[in-house]
Amino acid sequence: MKATNFVFLFFLALFNIQGESATKVFNLKDYGAIPGGQVDNSKALLKAWGDACNSHGGSTLEVPSATYLVYPVTLSGPCKGPMLFHNIGILKGPSGLQGNSWVSFQYINGLTLTGGTFDGQGSPKQTTPNLPALLSFDFMTNSRAQCVTLINSRNTHFQIFACNQIDIDNITISSPGDSVNTDGIKIGNSNSITITNTNIGCGDDCVAVLPNSKDINVTGVTCGPGHGISIGSMGGSANERVEHVTVTNCIISNTLNGLRIKSKTTNMPGLVNNVRYENISFQNVDNPIIIDQNYCPSRTCHQGDSRVQIQNVEFINVHGTSVTPVAVNLQCSGTNPCTGIDLNDINIPYFKQGATTISKCLNARGRSSGVQIPKSCI
Repeated sequence: MKATNFVFLFFLALFNIQGESATKVFNLKDYGAIPGGQVDNSKALLKAWGDACNSHGGSTLEVPSATYLVYPVTLSGPCKGPMLFHNIGILKGPSGLQGNSWVSFQYINGLTLTGGTFDGQGSPKQTTPNLPALLSFDFMTNSRAQCVTLINSRNTHFQIFACNQIDIDNITISSPGDSVNTDGIKIGNSNSITITNTNIGCGDDCVAVLPNSKDINVTGVTCGPGHGISIGSMGGSANERVEHVTVTNCIISNTLNGLRIKSKTTNMPGLVNNVRYENISFQNVDNPIIIDQNYCPSRTCHQGDSRVQIQNVEFINVHGTSVTPVAVNLQCSGTNPCTGIDLNDINIPYFKQGATTISKCLNARGRSSGVQIPKSCI
């Protein structure tokens, strides 16, 4: 709460420099919002957002310290100044929710979302199709989310699509490890995305970097439970690219995968280029390092080699324990072998004494140096 209040006061001071009118605060309660989590407050939220967004010079929309039920809302720009969405309370989604997103921010330049809790009220075993993301940034620029808690999503917790220059800092994401398709943060068609100091526990990828994303920086993330930190899947469409991804100083515990790059066995060309994993710690991870170019998410997949080129991938000072014997598994395409794979100081023993881990490589080209546990297959 102290960090949230600091951000709030900082932005008020910043707006005050621009002029007295810039400090105007739009409080959700003043628009007839009813706390208690029983009455839909989406109309009040949309009205408050509209007034704040259309106020010249920058505005703050404040959600008071209470629980508010909110049906799906899209909070759109462009706005007439920088926006601060300051949530002190808890926003709850309704039961039986469907659609693309529950709370969506779109077409805004200069949004700061800070504080509070977004509770999707999802259940671990939900299998209904067309379930919404909990929170989404779509077509956003120069924006930030900080000190926010996202819980019990029905699908992805935080979806970032077609965005540029987004900073995610000090976010807490929590859903049961057996909840279906509940990615933590999913990034697609976006550039210059930074995720720092974030704790993620979910039922799918903690962080998923989807095609056509570039300049992604993930640092200081604690992941688990979940499926690790993932790139892909690639190969769904022609000429998909992911480039310049850095994952550093992360802790991954009790997950299905650790660091994973995956592509489908389609005939669609694509590229994964310039990826660096550094200072990564594992604890009881099933597949710590895995490149899977035979990824098949369904029972009917195209037979053949993936045409996605994976190149220039570094693993530096990656250590911890593996629950499976194969700690390093590089299964690359026969048509487009992986090139420029660099294994530097890898130390991933088996989680139980008396057994060892191994590496498996197929069509993987590169080099290894320093400590190599298991023994390198490159």
